[in-house]
Amino acid sequence: MLFLPLMENLPDDADFLAEAYHRHQRLLYGQALKVLRNPEDAEDAVQTAMLRLIQKVSLLKSLDGNKLASYLVITCRNTAINLYRQNQARAARQGEMAEEATAASGESPVAQVLDREAVDRVKAAIRQLPRRERDAMTLRYVQELTDAEVAHSLGIRPVSARALLSRGRKRLKELLGEGRG
Repeated sequence: MLFLPLMENLPDDADFLAEAYHRHQRLLYGQALKVLRNPEDAEDAVQTAMLRLIQKVSLLKSLDGNKLASYLVITCRNTAINLYRQNQARAARQGEMAEEATAASGESPVAQVLDREAVDRVKAAIRQLPRRERDAMTLRYVQELTDAEVAHSLGIRPVSARALLSRGRKRLKELLGEGRG
């Protein structure tokens, strides 16, 4: 669990929050999945919600079973909704930027279709990468994090992140058919 290291100085609170998480994990995940419709995003929403709840642990301890479950579910659902809105806004911004770039380039409709097909091929190839390589590639090239930030996000050393990215690029090239010599 991601949030427990943050609470190492408060073992009783950490135990309480870990127990609440384990008891309600499926319910929280289900709520997040209903909103986000993506398993990875739903997991992120649950973890983010639990991180936010660290600050409220004294309040959570005062709630009985049903009220605690309700509080956790509402927090998780609202976190998932916020993540959904952020994803939608990001997608809209990327779409607008792509449209502006296409309009500025004066590409023909045929060229635009070919570009979209190429992007779809790359997306499909990325989905075939092993999870850690896919995560590293997404952090580096979609979220535009530095190698050091990628390493921090994945909990690995920067040299390991660079190696992971290198393997991901090589495998991606092979998947796209560009690795044949």
